[in-house]
Amino acid sequence: MIVEANGGISIISAFVNGHGAAAALKLPMQTEITPTDQDSFPSTEIGKLVDYIRNIYKISGNYSISIRSEIPPGMGLKSSSALAISVVFGLLKMNSINFTDNEILRNAARASIYNNTSVTGAMDDLAMSYYGGYCLTDNGNFRLLSRHELEEDFVLICTGKDTVESINLKKKDFSPYINFYNRLEDNLKAGRVYETMVLNGLIFDDGNDSKAVKTILATGAFLAGRSGKGPAIFGLYKSEEHIDRASKLLLSDGYSIIKSRFNNRGIHISEP
Repeated sequence: MIVEANGGISIISAFVNGHGAAAALKLPMQTEITPTDQDSFPSTEIGKLVDYIRNIYKISGNYSISIRSEIPPGMGLKSSSALAISVVFGLLKMNSINFTDNEILRNAARASIYNNTSVTGAMDDLAMSYYGGYCLTDNGNFRLLSRHELEEDFVLICTGKDTVESINLKKKDFSPYINFYNRLEDNLKAGRVYETMVLNGLIFDDGNDSKAVKTILATGAFLAGRSGKGPAIFGLYKSEEHIDRASKLLLSDGYSIIKSRFNNRGIHISEP
């Protein structure tokens, strides 16, 4: 079985008050799960993810898992969440286990905490990858608050060589930003999705974003900023014609480039 889910970018990071939001991109990950005589996983984290779900649902048997992904890891583009929801979804489907949307999201979130790929469980990122569009969640209580479709605008993603793992932010004190984040959530609920993305990224700006952001804005983007904790930078465009110029400039500065669009399609079984 091949399960396809997508990565995305942050709208509100859940580190501050437990509420998070994320938007899906056309940035696919294909996870192939095959019953085998002996477990074979690409990483220890995936093994722990499978063990957690096997224990919760009393699933027997061994599995081989392989991944083909266009989502670069450690860049704030939701690769861990796309993988977690794909593995959980695939295992439950393969074993003909009935589940509700809320149940699979909760258990994928708990599994993500268990295998140390997430601090909060990343319910927002999981829901985004599961449903498509954008989702607002209460990560502390593993609860979906709302989900919406997006205009499928063009998105340019710019990444460097550095990575940032969510688990490394576990000890950071975000409490001074609580009032700001309450207002960010109000801003999102009022429908100002893109502006909220940009404002959220400012909290994690380490001073290395400005050159890439200026290049993106100078080539026709209507907004640009950091995807949550980053270090990925995004630029939003109404048409594709300006993206090539931005890409050439950013590539010459040593960045890697991904061209995408917002995506309203959720997780699904993909044909081999």
